[in-house]
Amino acid sequence: MTDKKVPEAPRIVYLRGRRIAVADDKPTFWDRAEAGRWEPETLAALEEAVAPGCTVLDIGAWVGPTVLFAAALGAARVVAVEADPRALELLRGNLAANPALATRVTVVAAAAAAGPGPVRLGAARKRGDSMSSALLAAASDAWEVAAVTPAELVALAGGDGPLVVKVDIEGGEYDLLPALAGALPSRCRRLLVAFHPMLMTAAGAGSPTIKLRTRAIFDALSGFVPTLLEQAPGEEENPRDAAEKANVTVLFAR
Repeated sequence: MTDKKVPEAPRIVYLRGRRIAVADDKPTFWDRAEAGRWEPETLAALEEAVAPGCTVLDIGAWVGPTVLFAAALGAARVVAVEADPRALELLRGNLAANPALATRVTVVAAAAAAGPGPVRLGAARKRGDSMSSALLAAASDAWEVAAVTPAELVALAGGDGPLVVKVDIEGGEYDLLPALAGALPSRCRRLLVAFHPMLMTAAGAGSPTIKLRTRAIFDALSGFVPTLLEQAPGEEENPRDAAEKANVTVLFAR
């Protein structure tokens, strides 16, 4: 499967009213995002949390939708961590199309991991499709990248203003989050975590293992109050219970 051709001129899209230029090969994705059909709860949570002067640590930046959105919201600094080489190429192209925003974005070409050493990732379909994962390390299309540890991530975030963290790394959260939780400074007031139990199941993990590892994350983040972002009005499902059985995003706040 080949990549679509990158357009010669950037396209202008609006995410919740914020103007962003994009220069990648994802027109269908940006159609969905502009229409409000791509993670509207995540964008709304970022809109509420991000303010001028804050730092955003975006772990699993992909081609940059949340990176660019956070910068457009006025974040003083955005640290974009991405390990997929094709996604990195497209992310950098999108940043180049937004020079006023790009000056506040630092790109880290590495895989966030609990400890040091190279990380092996793989793609089920193709690189750059947003689904690259350490759970696919045995895939035919796999590669190794440098690791960036929790302590290094916090150091990269720097600063002394409010810190907002977003983690969406296709199953890598189960290894990363227990370690990252202990490294987060008190200025981290909001943490958005995408859980992927269905990817764990596809990788061979059973329900008891998924429950154990999900609960380890919630226990490590016990100082935060979790909220299930996708919860429909009238529903009262426990965020941890939901995260054990479905791919959902949980906001941890304090």
